Amino acid sequence: MGGHLKRLEEDYELIAKKRPILAREGTQNLRYEITDHFLRFWFRYFEKYSSLIEISNFKALANIIKNDYTTYSGISLEYYFRQRMEESQEYRKIGSWWRSKGNPCEIDIVGIYTDNKKAVIAEVKRQQKNFKPELLQKKEEIIRNKILSTYEIQSKCLSMEDM
Repeated sequence: MGGHLKRLEEDYELIAKKRPILAREGTQNLRYEITDHFLRFWFRYFEKYSSLIEISNFKALANIIKNDYTTYSGISLEYYFRQRMEESQEYRKIGSWWRSKGNPCEIDIVGIYTDNKKAVIAEVKRQQKNFKPELLQKKEEIIRNKILSTYEIQSKCLSMEDM
């Protein structure tokens, strides 16, 4: 399986291996994600629910897509903001951060600025009203203790209003 993943990643650039930002290269805490937007949509809905397509139950598939749209579009919104941050050329590293052991915690976007010891952490929400500042504050404390102890951290919410 490893050889296939390597080819998909290096030769075809269809998947990417993701580690938490500032994690060491050899860490086992990694995820694979589909990099192509069309294929990500395809595998999330058409491949997963191919049995509905086989029996022409398109209405059920449409309902599944409709009900999951907010989650799927939120993920796409994260990609949008990451790309915007990359294009700004203000950062030397951009990624996500998570820990799976103990008390799970995940931060949507972490950006390390090119100069000084500054970082930004961002929670991405489709609507600003769904943002819980106290939850991001807790996550900020966790990431500060784990990897950003020497950084000045700015935390914020990014939503469709910031597009």
